[in-house]
Amino acid sequence: MQSEQILRDRARRLAVVPAQAGSSKWAEVVLFAVRGERYAIEAPLLRMVHRATNLTTIPCTPPFIAGMLNVRGEVVIVLDLAAALGLPGEAPADAKRSMLLAEHGQVRVGLLVDEVIGIRRLALGALDPPLTGDEFVVGIAEGNTVLLNLERLLANRRFDVFEEVN
Repeated sequence: MQSEQILRDRARRLAVVPAQAGSSKWAEVVLFAVRGERYAIEAPLLRMVHRATNLTTIPCTPPFIAGMLNVRGEVVIVLDLAAALGLPGEAPADAKRSMLLAEHGQVRVGLLVDEVIGIRRLALGALDPPLTGDEFVVGIAEGNTVLLNLERLLANRRFDVFEEVN
């Protein structure tokens, strides 16, 4: 009898959601899909969304380099975000693929995504912790949207491509 009361009290205490520090902080994000998964990136780091048509492949580059694209007279290197994140599967065959032009510091790069879903605001304090130790993931919003840290992604040295001359 007493153990049941203890368990009920414990259940009541655990059922209360604690107030999270910074729960009033919001971020405007761009939502997009890559290989059937929903992702988001903070909007201030994005300059534009462009259709991924006329993408020119670059020979002898790693799989995460999708190619290059001329955007308003500027040649932009485009990363295949699925390959960069190590996602399995193939890109959809339809023409919905888009390129997100992102900028961080001196780095300007295109991110190839399968579909742009839209823009919305996310409460950063309400994010669930990432399920993996991926350094590019800030957290999970609403159980199905992975918020990426674009600054960490673009600053990561593993995406540097060096030309070796013999």
